[in-house]
Amino acid sequence: MSRIIDEHRLYLRDRHRVSAYERALKEVVAPGHVVCDLASGTGILGMLACRAGASRVYAIEESAIAGLAREIAKANGLAERIVSVRGNARFVSLPERADVIVCDQIGGFGLESDIVALFKDARERFLRGGGVLVPSEIELIVAPVEHARLHARLRFWQRRPSGFDFTPAASIAANTGYPVRLQPAHLLGLPAAGGRVDLGSDVALPIQVAASLEASRDGVLHGITGWFVARLSPGVRLTNSPLAPSRISRRPIFFPIDEPIAVKAGTPIDVSMRLLPSETMYSWDVQVGSAAPFRHTTLRGMLIAKEDLARTNPGYRPKLTPAGEARLTVLQLADGSTTLEEVERRVYERHKELFASPAQAAVFVAEVVTRYG
Repeated sequence: MSRIIDEHRLYLRDRHRVSAYERALKEVVAPGHVVCDLASGTGILGMLACRAGASRVYAIEESAIAGLAREIAKANGLAERIVSVRGNARFVSLPERADVIVCDQIGGFGLESDIVALFKDARERFLRGGGVLVPSEIELIVAPVEHARLHARLRFWQRRPSGFDFTPAASIAANTGYPVRLQPAHLLGLPAAGGRVDLGSDVALPIQVAASLEASRDGVLHGITGWFVARLSPGVRLTNSPLAPSRISRRPIFFPIDEPIAVKAGTPIDVSMRLLPSETMYSWDVQVGSAAPFRHTTLRGMLIAKEDLARTNPGYRPKLTPAGEARLTVLQLADGSTTLEEVERRVYERHKELFASPAQAAVFVAEVVTRYG
């Protein structure tokens, strides 16, 4: 059973998401337009672009779902208009520039899927002058949160599970962002826009997010949450806000603070964040009234073993593992003249210590070739 298929089923059944993209593409795609669909998945956005009048869609998809997407396009009579391009969008080329670039690489807080770098590359190499990006802008929204059950995830590591001390994990848990489903009742105050990212221009890094919030009722602050509002077209917005009746099913991100803090209605809550989407490196500082600020960063939330850290030392001398040697063999034999059967045979003969059978070697070769061949 493919979990990827079920993931795309959830995308397709999200009527607010699909409807928003359909309305946006109707606004920006004119008859005869060329459209580029990045990370196209099952091809739904490309098919919606065809419905809006596109004469040709380049559907760029790195994963094997590209094969299924081709069959879906054929089943809908669109095989001649949708051109499947298999590969990572940053490493493929197109024979012509597009009038519209569309994708749905928007994370829970807008940027986790690194849409900033993706669109920078795509607009420079794929978009014609005066072309349109969908989405074109992402607004980052933050709000204070009261949610004791969520914060209990941090407390868990201090409760001696099975009678053992797990407190070294507590700092990692406190410096991690969590995708969560929130109800309006979980918000301790009104949300505020912390920043806007214009995907049509170069974005200064790190991205700065700042907002002055206020508790609208007495309660306990457990952290902040972040969600997005994306401008798909002049008349269409897409959001995962827990306050929006038409919100899509993508979950906002909860950023905890170390210790819950009681607040009164009217207490100021100042939030400052710095985001490096490509590295998924986020920091968040939360100042509650005159109390000492809470300072968090996903740098302290990363699982980094001592031996892995040593490998980042500039003086480290890397050496391939046996599996790395086998991968190198595959890459060297992929010269455009050696058959796959011959590659499999040679890899098995050279690296018998890694493979129990020729069949296992064939699977290994297939994994390398499908990624790099």
